[in-house]
Amino acid sequence: MTSTPKLTRQSFEETSDVVRTRRSSRRSLFRRLVIFQIKLFADGVRDLVLSPISFVVAGIGILFGGRNPHAGFDRLMQAGHITDNWIDLFGHHASHGDRPSLEGMIDEVEQALRDDHARGGVTAEAERHFRILAEELRRRASGSDRQSFAE
Repeated sequence: MTSTPKLTRQSFEETSDVVRTRRSSRRSLFRRLVIFQIKLFADGVRDLVLSPISFVVAGIGILFGGRNPHAGFDRLMQAGHITDNWIDLFGHHASHGDRPSLEGMIDEVEQALRDDHARGGVTAEAERHFRILAEELRRRASGSDRQSFAE
């Protein structure tokens, strides 16, 4: 029987590249929070989907399973395991190289947005419009401009 090492805050921080490399700023903390919330949402959606499916698959196995009533349920459990590794809610698998993951997909989207912004694309144009709107709202709030938005 093998024993599982106890996961403490110190051992997690010592072994997690994710935690070590992202301790530099409030911005990185906010990024981690957003990614964690996305992962929690994905995990919840997966649970909502798998719960009713598990009853159906188990029912089929019980009623029509023949010699191996567990086969369908075992496949469902394997799919759950794969999605659990892909979501990687608490970053336990973050150091396992280039395996597909939700966080990796988020990183790719973030990089694509950064590249688009650097080229002056849609994200840069949107940022420019938001800055103009924010400046207009600041002017109106300070009372220096009495014009309406319709003008």
